[in-house]
Amino acid sequence: MSGSCYPAAAVSRPTIHNTPAETAAIFRSLPERFRPDRAQGWGGTFHFEIEGAQPGAWTVTIEDGEVAVSEGLSGEPACVVRMNEKTWIGIETGKKSPMLAFVKGRIKVTNVGQMRRYDRAFFKLYDVPADA
Repeated sequence: MSGSCYPAAAVSRPTIHNTPAETAAIFRSLPERFRPDRAQGWGGTFHFEIEGAQPGAWTVTIEDGEVAVSEGLSGEPACVVRMNEKTWIGIETGKKSPMLAFVKGRIKVTNVGQMRRYDRAFFKLYDVPADA
């Protein structure tokens, strides 16, 4: 048995095994990866500007224990996140460290506290048992 706390049979959410490593597919997978238990009493609108992606602008809104994802930028953001597509896909697929990319200036974030809460509110694509 692997060291994961998610048994293989229980993993029915999007993972690196069933989600293309493409910006649109990754954003569209967010509602199924959302962890409402980690967003109780908290919410916000996040604008993502992904340079080189088509489409490259996305809005993610967390509110009342639900998440909505849409192409384009809408609403007043609590946080704006900017990076290039290679960095975004690398982070989402577990091939790049988000902290290292941030320290090296490859990610621009207008509200680090909000972004940290956002990050904890979703299962990672790569956080799956080895035998899933």
